[in-house]
Amino acid sequence: MEAIKQKIKALIPKAFMYRYYLHSAKKAVLPDLKRRVYDKVYDASEVERLNRDLTLQYHIVEKGLTMPEPRPGFGRLVVLKLCDLVMKYHKMELPADSLEFSQSVSVLKEYYHFHQSISFELDTEVRNKLSPIVSSFDAVVGLPQIITTNVAYFNEVNAAFDIFSKSRYSVRNYSKEQIPVELLLQCVELAQKSPSFCNRQPTRVHIVKSDEKKQAILNIQNGNRGFGHLADTLIVLTSVISTTKDIHERNENHLNGGMFAMSLLFAMHFNKIAACALNWAVSEDKELIMREILKLERNEIPLLVISCGFAPDSFKVAASPRKKGDEITTLHL
Repeated sequence: MEAIKQKIKALIPKAFMYRYYLHSAKKAVLPDLKRRVYDKVYDASEVERLNRDLTLQYHIVEKGLTMPEPRPGFGRLVVLKLCDLVMKYHKMELPADSLEFSQSVSVLKEYYHFHQSISFELDTEVRNKLSPIVSSFDAVVGLPQIITTNVAYFNEVNAAFDIFSKSRYSVRNYSKEQIPVELLLQCVELAQKSPSFCNRQPTRVHIVKSDEKKQAILNIQNGNRGFGHLADTLIVLTSVISTTKDIHERNENHLNGGMFAMSLLFAMHFNKIAACALNWAVSEDKELIMREILKLERNEIPLLVISCGFAPDSFKVAASPRKKGDEITTLHL
């Protein structure tokens, strides 16, 4: 029967098959697109949007505070926006102990005190918005950014998994020491134990050490300013879409790539390699540039960029506090 199906399929013009599959794909994907668009236009609650925006802005500021050399007055527009969001949250009388609010206030206080410590005078608008927050929310406490050393950061790599996994943070500061390719390949080998749909193993790994290619990739990735240039290596994870059978498996490339990425980050941490996963939410024109840089096949899609290197003697990492497990869990007993 399968042989007959293949013969019939071979007789059908490719253009017709393309249009048929395109129609099927649109039908399968449309509900998800509608759901996302509806959420942006009608459904997204004001509180959810506010918490989202607080997190996005405070994380930019906390990253700036952990840069190898924070630029005095950095992130001015972000800080102003974060101040406005904090005051909006406060005026709505929402819980002051929420992670999003407490960390936003904490980061703004830290930003203020950092500039005091280096005797840098912030401009009038920033001072006018920061001062009320610094003086009015003494009881609001978040997590400060973490100052650590190479030895301390990797001290738990041989500990039990619960301790080991909690010891890993994104690192945005690297020494000039080069990572041996053999060590990176060992990390990839460990990551290969990640779950894979029907063992089809769609993820591919591109280890980029060429200075020219690294710079080209950093130029199109939004989120590496201030530290990307220090990375000894960029790792680009891609996925082969031919490993999926039909459009209903469309999420598997990203799901498998996500699991592989976490395994790879843990493997690098175990091997004392500092790393940071960089977002790859880009427009089509930037993806086309990435495809050209790496000479990707048509059926291979970029998923994620990871910057990595050996850690310097001392550095900072962003606190980036997480919600508690029971806050994100629903029990169906």
